Amino acid sequence: MGEVVRLPQVNQSMKILLVHPEDSVDAEPWAATHWDFAVDLGWSGRAAYARQSEQLGFRIVSMSDLLDHEQHRCRIRDLLAVGLDQLIDSESLDSESIDWWDVYSVHPYAQIEQLLRVSLLAEQIPAYAEIFATHPHVTVSALEILLRETNVAATNAPKIKIFQPGPNTADREAGLRTLFRRYRKAASALRPSQLAEIAFDKWDAGYQLRRHFARSPKIASTPVILLPSSYGNVTRAQVAYARMLPHRRFLLVVTRPSGRLPLLPDNVEIRSLASYAPPPLPATDAELTRVLARWQKVQRDVFEQNTVLRLANRLHVFDGFAGFLKNTLRVRDAWREVFAREPITAVLSADEYNPHTRLPTLLAKSRKLRTIFCEHGALTMSFGIRRGVSDNYLVRGEMARDYYLNRGLPAEKIVVGSPAHVVSPLPSPNSIERDWIVFYSEPFELSRSRTTNLYQELLCELCSLADGANRKVIVKLHPFESLKTRQALIDRVLSPDQRRLVEVREGPMTPDLFSRAWCCLTVESSVAVESTINGIPCFLCSWFDGSWYDYGKQFAKFSAGYPLDSPQRIREIPQLIEQIQITESIRQSLQTTISPEHLESVLSGS
Repeated sequence: MGEVVRLPQVNQSMKILLVHPEDSVDAEPWAATHWDFAVDLGWSGRAAYARQSEQLGFRIVSMSDLLDHEQHRCRIRDLLAVGLDQLIDSESLDSESIDWWDVYSVHPYAQIEQLLRVSLLAEQIPAYAEIFATHPHVTVSALEILLRETNVAATNAPKIKIFQPGPNTADREAGLRTLFRRYRKAASALRPSQLAEIAFDKWDAGYQLRRHFARSPKIASTPVILLPSSYGNVTRAQVAYARMLPHRRFLLVVTRPSGRLPLLPDNVEIRSLASYAPPPLPATDAELTRVLARWQKVQRDVFEQNTVLRLANRLHVFDGFAGFLKNTLRVRDAWREVFAREPITAVLSADEYNPHTRLPTLLAKSRKLRTIFCEHGALTMSFGIRRGVSDNYLVRGEMARDYYLNRGLPAEKIVVGSPAHVVSPLPSPNSIERDWIVFYSEPFELSRSRTTNLYQELLCELCSLADGANRKVIVKLHPFESLKTRQALIDRVLSPDQRRLVEVREGPMTPDLFSRAWCCLTVESSVAVESTINGIPCFLCSWFDGSWYDYGKQFAKFSAGYPLDSPQRIREIPQLIEQIQITESIRQSLQTTISPEHLESVLSGS
């Protein structure tokens, strides 16, 4: 990871350019001006910034480069804690004490985190600076507000000039056409089932419609452990533990179809949460009114005392709270019915982050039932910024335990124990069948990253490596990525000869991704851990890792990946593979299997 960058402080005029995430720093018309500094509101990767800085003659950094990772995490945790214990409805069921800010805060989290970055940037900009932005952006608006407040007594408080402002009245029709094309393009990248899920999540979030079409659940006849899920990966993690205890009964309740799996073990029954949803309840409507009244008071009396949360209020970040609360109260009512009807003894959840699957853990705790969390990936930062709510946390190995301990999760709550599953034997480095170089892609656009930059830097080098080593490049897509979109991007950045060396794959992980892999690459995906466990050398594209979560850093600390600080380092991979040794102790530090007896004791609290 790069060092924390600070803007230079000079005693004369300073010209700063803010680059919109969809713009390029070297595009017209702003490229014609010499800047003292350019701050990218997106992320292009350190290799691109170094190259552009040298070409253009001024320093270019991302807002991510301005962060001290540990300080930033602590600041976010403190920000999210401001609203805690303010929205607990004492007139709800006596046994429950759900904090609705705790449940809701994941929705505005990304915007709050971005506004915290803006406040750190504002602290470094002197009053005499001239600031320009390539296009309007919420970050630009937020920065202008902060600079105006900071320099309220100064006559020369910075005002941000926009190179290409938003459309005027005459351009609105063209703007709407552009917006329609953008939505159409996004829709074309999704499968019909995904579009249906998105529609139901948006317009039937409280199950008012789906409850009428859901089959009435058959009530379990024996005690069950609840498995709440919204996604297939979450379900797979929970079912892996359930499979270890065939004498125990488990009830999988999914909030949406994507939580289902085609095959389940005999001791796992599946239900839809919609089948438990009751009709609208007068008591819930009264609770909605009470909590919204408290919410107005929290915004006025609590958030206004905090710079970042006050700014979030001004920028309407919290405008969706009322709709969220209305729908989530109904989801809560559905989970209440689950607990009322089913003989639940404990909750095993692989997703505390999602509000819909955090609720059953909170409800279980209020009913004095056991609550256990298990990982559905290698690591999650959520415990570093939000309070944990489970009694115990099942983590896969010492690497995860070390990560969570350093981010505040109590040691006495952590249990090291991965579900049992088959691990491939360590491969022979000279096996002729290992003819794949696998790149595990991610939906980088979600973090305002320029995927084109990475694909161009990475795939050109990988094709050169594959051509020289007589191998093939496999681009394995994340479930949130579109095959059609990614293939079009690859077609643009590669020549026809290079393109013939690349195959793009979507869908679930398959055994051949490990059995035929010579090596693999990723930015910070948890597949680095899976690959290492399966004996596959993994290389981390650290030059493109702009996250303050430090997953990649933790992988490298436990030898679950070898960091590459530039795309040119890919040329060294054949020599590096000869040096890398994946020992049994490394694999054990990443994944230590729990015994059925130990798992039983964790679930029962004994």
